[in-house]
Amino acid sequence: MKQLIINGLVVTESGAAPADLLIEAGKISGILTPGAYDGTVDNLIDASGLIVLPGAIDVHTHFTGSHDFPEQELREGTRGAAAHGVTTIVEMPHSLPPATSLASFTAKRSWLAENCSVDYAMWAGLDGRNVHELAALDQAGALAFKAFLCSGAPNGDATDAKGLPRLDDDGLLRAMRELATFDGLIGVHAENHDILIGAGSELRRAGRKDIRAHALAGPEIAEIEAVGRVLAIAAETGARCHIVHVSSARAAETIIAAKETVRASFETCPHYLILDEEDLVRIGPNARCGPPIRPRPVVDALWQVLLRGDIDMIASDHCPYTPEQKLAGEFSIWDAGMGLTGVETLSPMFFSAAHIDRGLPLTEFARMTASGPAKAFRLWGKKGAIAPGFDADLVFYDASQSWTVSGENFQGLGKWSAFEGMRCQGKVVRTLIRGVTVYQDSQIQVEPGFGQFVTRQA
Repeated sequence: MKQLIINGLVVTESGAAPADLLIEAGKISGILTPGAYDGTVDNLIDASGLIVLPGAIDVHTHFTGSHDFPEQELREGTRGAAAHGVTTIVEMPHSLPPATSLASFTAKRSWLAENCSVDYAMWAGLDGRNVHELAALDQAGALAFKAFLCSGAPNGDATDAKGLPRLDDDGLLRAMRELATFDGLIGVHAENHDILIGAGSELRRAGRKDIRAHALAGPEIAEIEAVGRVLAIAAETGARCHIVHVSSARAAETIIAAKETVRASFETCPHYLILDEEDLVRIGPNARCGPPIRPRPVVDALWQVLLRGDIDMIASDHCPYTPEQKLAGEFSIWDAGMGLTGVETLSPMFFSAAHIDRGLPLTEFARMTASGPAKAFRLWGKKGAIAPGFDADLVFYDASQSWTVSGENFQGLGKWSAFEGMRCQGKVVRTLIRGVTVYQDSQIQVEPGFGQFVTRQA
């Protein structure tokens, strides 16, 4: 099938300019001067007044780990992803059981194959006992390997059967040595376990159950210290490393400085850029996440790092807990689910806050949502850009439209948002994956199972 997209403002790595896009067999085959193509096509798409961007790659989602209905969450939640500009998800290993063995990874992959409406890749997990399985997991298609340096349990155990235990320093070193043998990527939740447990225990002993106690239980220094430790071991082993959900500008600066000698990347999330600690107190349990949302000076400093082009990518850390799981924190914040819904707000809220409000160039928006993730996670060449030979994963934005975030309208079971009631300038009006229109006119156009498995490119 041959398709032509006309009259759009097309965003490539080199710039944003009017162009026509020729799509053949689901891939971009030409970026053309407007009106230059004089051949026949099977389908003509008019993108007048719209911005055409590469589909977002969300490298940090937890569809299968937040509650006991993972297949329903994948069926419904990935429809929400498609409707808001995310064309590929990279699903974290949390599930029952976690994807730490070849058997559990393969079983989980079948869930995604049967239920996803967007393309998907997968993380495997590190638990300190599965170093011998990492090469096989890589061969099975694991894009990266997730490690936690902390746990909510003082002894470092996983806090539930779907999660991962804390990886101690010996385990981290051994895992990174093994990953370096096949150039695997480790992704690290970098917070110092002892600092978190000490701060949280002190607050609990004092009887603190309020939302600000959650912020105090996750001090910025815990993140800064742990990031430095990961980078030191990466330098020692030569392993590639990725730091997830960086909330601290000081931690970000540490990673940036290390890039001269270490192969490192990092992500931040919209909630660390848009919300601050006072919003956390105002919102309550629906804003509880780890690391916690930071004070405004930390948020402003993180924006400065972003606007100078030094943050590799944006990700959602999508945790679709049920409303009941979050409301459990109304009486004690320690009982609220730890994480935020985010896959439906990732791209639009970042578009609004970064491009519309702060003038981030569209090329930088595309880098942080698409090409940055694709390059760091080795999907480049297939995903991540509007370029010849790449999959035609395209998102059409109408920058003139605004909408209000309302969690009750989300897909999946996580019908709530830390951004509840906030205005978002810019709306996704159409999404294509591999040249197929998956979302248009407020309707999903494909059935669950449309999504395809992707893994790192040679």
